[in-house]
Amino acid sequence: MTETHAPAAVREIDALLARTLEMKGSDLHLAAGKPPWVSRHGSVTPMEGITNVLSGAQLVSLFKPMVAESEWKRYLAKKRLDFSYAIPQSRFRAHFAVAGGQPMAVFRTIPNTVPDYDDLGLPPVLKKLIHLEAGIIPFVGVTGSGKSSSLAALIKLAKNEFNKKIITIENPIEFRHTDAKSLIIQREIGPDVDNFALGIEDAMREAPDIIVVGEMRDPETMMAAISAATSGHLVLTTIHAESTADVPTRILDSMPESRVADVRAQLSRSLKAAVYQKLLPKKGGEGRVLAAEVMMMNSAIANMIRQNDLEGIASQLMVKSSGSIPFEVSLVNLVADGIVNESAALRAELTPGSYMRQKAAGRR
Repeated sequence: MTETHAPAAVREIDALLARTLEMKGSDLHLAAGKPPWVSRHGSVTPMEGITNVLSGAQLVSLFKPMVAESEWKRYLAKKRLDFSYAIPQSRFRAHFAVAGGQPMAVFRTIPNTVPDYDDLGLPPVLKKLIHLEAGIIPFVGVTGSGKSSSLAALIKLAKNEFNKKIITIENPIEFRHTDAKSLIIQREIGPDVDNFALGIEDAMREAPDIIVVGEMRDPETMMAAISAATSGHLVLTTIHAESTADVPTRILDSMPESRVADVRAQLSRSLKAAVYQKLLPKKGGEGRVLAAEVMMMNSAIANMIRQNDLEGIASQLMVKSSGSIPFEVSLVNLVADGIVNESAALRAELTPGSYMRQKAAGRR
């Protein structure tokens, strides 16, 4: 739905959101029978100074004025609703749901300013990817790992460098982009288009150079995004997977059996890179820092996808000449630079023992 601005009836929720920002929180969590909780630096704690338990009726009185009547009816019918919401200090990605038959919500902070690429701690190699004319680049990571910020930073780089048309398809729209050298069109699931797959289909008729797909969560969206990438467009997106090497498996396992062979062939040609990212607590506990894994496509990985030999993809990340960056290399470098405690790096490793093996091998 379109972004909602706060009427007088929702000043109490505004105060809770403002308090979340004062605490430098990333998320506000509200559920019936509990006081407000806040995510901050990767930890979830009760909101400071507010111990009042919120009833289901109180949450309804907070939530209902935030959205249009039609959206509230949709929430009651589907038991879920995603939208964006703004107060003067910041914007938020809001998610209404139901738990134990009672309303609940999570509000994710979206800064008013689009982040600069160099401030996020992403590897410099990714800057080169926006120069590609076509292909698909998925970002991988759990909710709250900074994927949306990374995509926004890449869009900002591209719009300031190229004379292109960039179309984003999001649910909901998060960072608001202004035109620069590039023309940017942002579309939202719900008010603008019914779903991601249709949004990509529309975009193919709208002469874009870059298509940003908020999430590939179903086979239809995956097939549409890969088709767009093989048709001469650069597609930036996110997907749920265990690592960059797991991306082809995640996509192919989602396909109907009748489409697997075609999608495998398309993916082997269109996948240009994949990025896995995770936010780790900084040494000293104030703030978080990004650790990233980058899989750069090469002929060996393309052949593995074509031949359905996906088990060998992870080993290609260790080939230095490939330009790929294994996640454990990122962890070892962050510890060596004194940015992250080794205990945090050990908790973040993707496979048991991988951090210590890379530590023994040294920096890269």
